[in-house]
Amino acid sequence: MNVFLFELRQQLRQIILQTVVLSGLLMLFILGMYPIYLSAQDQVQTMLSGFPPQFATMFGMDVTNIFSYGGFYSFGNLYLVLVGAIMAASLGFAVFAREKRSRCADFLLTKPLGRTRTFFAKLLACVVGLLIVNLVFVAVSIALYEGTGEDSLAVSTVALVALGMAGTQLVFLSLSVLLSVFMRQVRSASGPATMLGFMGFVMTALVNLTGEQTLRYFSPSQYFDPSTVFSGGSYDDGYVMCALAVIVACLAVSFVRYRAFDVPTR
Repeated sequence: MNVFLFELRQQLRQIILQTVVLSGLLMLFILGMYPIYLSAQDQVQTMLSGFPPQFATMFGMDVTNIFSYGGFYSFGNLYLVLVGAIMAASLGFAVFAREKRSRCADFLLTKPLGRTRTFFAKLLACVVGLLIVNLVFVAVSIALYEGTGEDSLAVSTVALVALGMAGTQLVFLSLSVLLSVFMRQVRSASGPATMLGFMGFVMTALVNLTGEQTLRYFSPSQYFDPSTVFSGGSYDDGYVMCALAVIVACLAVSFVRYRAFDVPTR
């Protein structure tokens, strides 16, 4: 039994859905909303001035730069990351909690495959799925930027910003894998994935509201903040290292647990 190919086939529909949804949302922001904001700057500024400053800050609306490509992308990225995080977490729960949902652990464990091989085959299927999604997402991001006629940013900067989605999705994938192997029951992948994604969204809003940068280490949705790339040309090394630490730690603990834990079959 080739676990990698099996899981990849099983999640093909979700991979295609992720690709279409994320690319479609980005197109909606850049082709649909961005021109409207640019053509109605006075009205938008008047509208934002009517909101409490904390409200606008919490939802990523910075009136000082929202009319630039980088500023508007950073605003839209808050919601793109929410969707991307939920979808990446859903992929992790779907693959690593499959035996808990379908009560088929006895079938899996009687096959001549070691736990180590099974774990990494499942993980590889998830990573390859996210790789496909993000290759398309980066290509669409570059094409959309070039289509706007903007020339204030290098294409490499736009590509680097788009790659931040891949980093964020890997963080949420690793978190979902960790939860999958420790949760006793997982009735569906969508429920816990949505909860995990919205927890990341709430932490982002809390960081934006308080301005407390220390909290950002506990906000995985902000490890790859596009505004730092637009302003400085690269991501913050400290948060990138934090993201890598979270990914490695979660997967290492998950691997140890997966090898030792027998999934109940009834």
